[in-house]
Amino acid sequence: MTTITIDRPPVNAMSRAVVAALETALETLATDPATGVALLRGAGPRGLSAGADISEFPALLEPNADMRGEGIQRLADRVEAFPKPIIVAIHGFCMGGALEIALACDIRIAAEDARIGLPEIRIGILPGGGGTQRLPRVVGPGRARLMIFSGEPITGRRAAEWGLVEEAVAPAEVFDTAAAIARTLAAQSSHALAVIKALLREDERRSAPRWTAGRDRRARAPPRAPGRPRGHRCVPRETRAALGGAG
Repeated sequence: MTTITIDRPPVNAMSRAVVAALETALETLATDPATGVALLRGAGPRGLSAGADISEFPALLEPNADMRGEGIQRLADRVEAFPKPIIVAIHGFCMGGALEIALACDIRIAAEDARIGLPEIRIGILPGGGGTQRLPRVVGPGRARLMIFSGEPITGRRAAEWGLVEEAVAPAEVFDTAAAIARTLAAQSSHALAVIKALLREDERRSAPRWTAGRDRRARAPPRAPGRPRGHRCVPRETRAALGGAG
């Protein structure tokens, strides 16, 4: 098991540098024989991630900028296509792009008091990283509309009731619970896990409505402002995939 930690105080914002670091980590771990399962988590008490780095927003509003939505969507697609199981542990805030990445993970474990949502509407932009496709598939179209249209977050407890996360646990237990699941999976045949994941993903592709294809690609950019062949022993490791330091 390898842990990927988003570490960018104070709120682990999904800046372009963080997204690029996560992509690099996934590319490396995909072919790493010591990694059978990946566990994604956020550093610090504030959460997995509060979402996009708002300090980058002014540049994103310029013509042809498009960088944040495209980066988050590309990262979510890579998480979904990662050949090994990815578990995400959600504590504190899991907002915007962070939720879009979590939706692409295989198993989601949340703290009961986590705050989970897609708040983009509140600043007049759209979820551009696959949220409008993946969220309805998980919670159903009505609940997805409620979350996306209102921008209101839900708790980890409510997320478990809606099927958005597989389990909601006490805040102090979220990382241990996710790690225990990761160790259980890492003890299985890595080849079998990879085949099962590929089959499940193909089934999801076939069952997804065709009209959703490419929908988020039209929503990547915010609108302009008006005017891991066989099983092997689990070796826990830690990877700081994202850049540290305030930004």
